[in-house]
Amino acid sequence: MIEFFQITGSASFAARLALEEAGADYETVDIHPRRRDEPASFAEVNPLKRVPALREGEVTVYETGAVLLYLADRFPDLGPAVGDPQRAQLYRWILWLADTLHPAWWPIMKSPVSEPEEAAHAELRSKGREQMDAHGAYLERELARGPWCLGETFSVADLYLYMLVGWESYIQGGYVLGGERVREHYRRVSERPAVVRTRELEDLDERLIRYHPELRAGRPI
Repeated sequence: MIEFFQITGSASFAARLALEEAGADYETVDIHPRRRDEPASFAEVNPLKRVPALREGEVTVYETGAVLLYLADRFPDLGPAVGDPQRAQLYRWILWLADTLHPAWWPIMKSPVSEPEEAAHAELRSKGREQMDAHGAYLERELARGPWCLGETFSVADLYLYMLVGWESYIQGGYVLGGERVREHYRRVSERPAVVRTRELEDLDERLIRYHPELRAGRPI
């Protein structure tokens, strides 16, 4: 049994998508975003107290990219096997998503602040949008190779990309990442039965917006 430490509506969503897609036998441990010392077992699995984190027997894994690659090792439906030439492409995609696209959202997700820092933050957000535009153009080129990130092969990279594209819904003033190929990829992933089921479990609509933003796993935040 896999213990899955998560916060609904957070980056752990990508890992839960993978667990559901694989039909894995797992137990959810819901972490309250403001009480991360509970349960104590969370710090045993991830001393940084961030989600997602997994424990399976003596194995512990945390960091989104690492969790997804571990699950791809465990479940063959989540990506090409070790030794398959496409495995290298899976590594590239997951590391690019984790190291480049994932953190690139933060500058433009920040809310406006009051003087005297407003101008500086506005410039930071403007540069952040320019960077995201470049990432969107890159994705358009990469997705031209096939319906999935790895061409004809579905993988955890598609689930991770789906989550990160959905984060555009959180941007004040609106933002659209990429063009038609990114839109089509998002739609294609969103219609997978495991993805629909995971959104229901996470209390998320099709835009990945929480139906009940005041709650996490049914508890007030």
